[in-house]
Amino acid sequence: MTTRINAQEKPAAPMRSYTLVHFLPGDFQDAETENLQAADLSEGVFKTVGQSSPVSAVLTSAPLKALFPFNQLLLTANAALGPGDELACQAQVQIDAGWSPWFDFGSFNPAGGAASVRDQENPFGRMGIDTIMLKSRAQRLRYRIKLLVRAGSAPRALRLVSAVYTDTSLPYDEAAAVKKTAGFKALKLAVPQYSQMLEQVNYSRDICSPTALAMALNYFGLKSSPLGTAALVLDNTEAIYGNWSFNTRCAGAKGLYAWLTRLNSMDEAQRHLCAGILLIASLTFGPDELKNSPLKRTAGHLMVIKGFNAGGNVIVNDPAAPDQKTVERVYDRKEFARAWFKNKYGTAYAVTPAIKDFLTVRPPFAEMFSRPVNFEKDDREKLIETQVLPGERIRLIEAGGGWLKIEALEQPHKKSPDAKAFTPYPGWIEAKNAVFSLPDEPGAVVKEKKAGLEEAAAGELSMGVKIKLLGREKDSGLRALLPGGESGVVSEKDVNYLPVKPAGDGLRKKILETARKFLGDKYYWGGRSGFGIDCSGLAGLVYRAWGLNLPRNASDQFAASKSAARESLKPADLVFSSEADNPENISHVMLYSGEGKIIEATRDTDSVREVSFKEKFGLELNKVKNGQIINGKKIYFRRIIR
Repeated sequence: MTTRINAQEKPAAPMRSYTLVHFLPGDFQDAETENLQAADLSEGVFKTVGQSSPVSAVLTSAPLKALFPFNQLLLTANAALGPGDELACQAQVQIDAGWSPWFDFGSFNPAGGAASVRDQENPFGRMGIDTIMLKSRAQRLRYRIKLLVRAGSAPRALRLVSAVYTDTSLPYDEAAAVKKTAGFKALKLAVPQYSQMLEQVNYSRDICSPTALAMALNYFGLKSSPLGTAALVLDNTEAIYGNWSFNTRCAGAKGLYAWLTRLNSMDEAQRHLCAGILLIASLTFGPDELKNSPLKRTAGHLMVIKGFNAGGNVIVNDPAAPDQKTVERVYDRKEFARAWFKNKYGTAYAVTPAIKDFLTVRPPFAEMFSRPVNFEKDDREKLIETQVLPGERIRLIEAGGGWLKIEALEQPHKKSPDAKAFTPYPGWIEAKNAVFSLPDEPGAVVKEKKAGLEEAAAGELSMGVKIKLLGREKDSGLRALLPGGESGVVSEKDVNYLPVKPAGDGLRKKILETARKFLGDKYYWGGRSGFGIDCSGLAGLVYRAWGLNLPRNASDQFAASKSAARESLKPADLVFSSEADNPENISHVMLYSGEGKIIEATRDTDSVREVSFKEKFGLELNKVKNGQIINGKKIYFRRIIR
């Protein structure tokens, strides 16, 4: 059983819902495909084959284990579609009695022929137009996506699949839902304003969803009117415009990435907007429950969330406004949260033109190279740049041949010693190692060289991995959310809660204790994890384990630190040396461990060791000046901790 973490241990909002977004090759491991082949990621993840006759292409996922038992499920997909093509979505769930029949989320085509499927009820539950509602909670799910492509069409690409599961039995926690983080900042996106009430049609009151979607489409540069969008998303079976899955499939057919999500807090919504993801929220409220609303009450209404003011209240474009000038409205944070999270479980359309910024890597880590590698022919050591840890933010630049060119956003790097600014570290990783991940607020960081990880495929987490905590297990275990929708249990003794509390001399002592865990390990060029370490990897990792982030390379760590006099050196300060006979090129970093000693990962002995400065350089430390050249190498003393 998982229980929530105590308040002093940085709890997250209670997770009633979780959103899976699959769009990378590794997301579809063990999936079954028919008439689909791998595509260039600039097009999508799969594309159809054989176009001389009509093509029915099918993707069926492997069974997916949920983080927690659930009783509701949403599903959608994005694909490049022509006027005569169709995109259909189905899902099934597993309970103790076995797998359910397939529930059908209907078929969509971009010419306005969308249709849901009626009369879907069985012993497992029923389909409520766009939501599977189960009679008992399920543990696993599986999805099936069908692309029906007309004869003579160009190959069509499947670009994204999203599934959202919810445990509606969990209580609404208002304090967690509305809490503002320490880094909260006001923002407002310049989203165009449309009023559904200005449309001169009998059904103007029924088109809040396509009107909100039209605002999002135009915000991202795709011209679309409320009525034009309404015609495309009309559910012809139910004669409604608010079928959630059809609205996101419509945005996906226009070239955007759009998925259904259910958020758990205002903080999550803030992070989506900051990351460039527009949210169209579904709300339900009664009389006086959402003050300043043009509607007195509603069983279901959609509006665009476009920002938050300085007080944390929600700035929206509400399509129910009587005129265009009053579409922008500000709603009380708590009232909006109740209407959205309490009543609608945080349901929203997430829409963005680029999904390239929302990536990380799977456990245990990914190695990043200067170019794609042929492991049978290439010398790995000549090409490796660094390692990327699970949860670290990466940005996709380009893709090809099973490799992704990325930028490691949490590993600052200077392109040259005289560069004025740090930029993200560029390189290539294998595409199978990447996974979709939204920016999140981690609750802890691994402080052991390797932390055991129960109930997860990886088995271990490296030092420095930052994790979101879902709750506490028995015997001091903490359940951690892992990239890709998996969870595992780590021991509380293996992590530091964030932000880390030790400071000053206490922090210095902890950093050195952590560095000594690597003593005797083999030196590993390019290593930056508990599975292998080089000099700057060691310095960066032990600082990261205690809440301090350093750039990746020794020269970059030098640039990010402050000069310290040798006489004032303190334990955990840094000692740098240049290349021999090239004093301007910093190539090595060591941790000062006190009493004239240093800890280093070095090629000198192909190991991590703690030795005296004299043993390393042939001169007593107390005789060395900052910037002195010893045996052709220039020595510098620097400081991170003030």
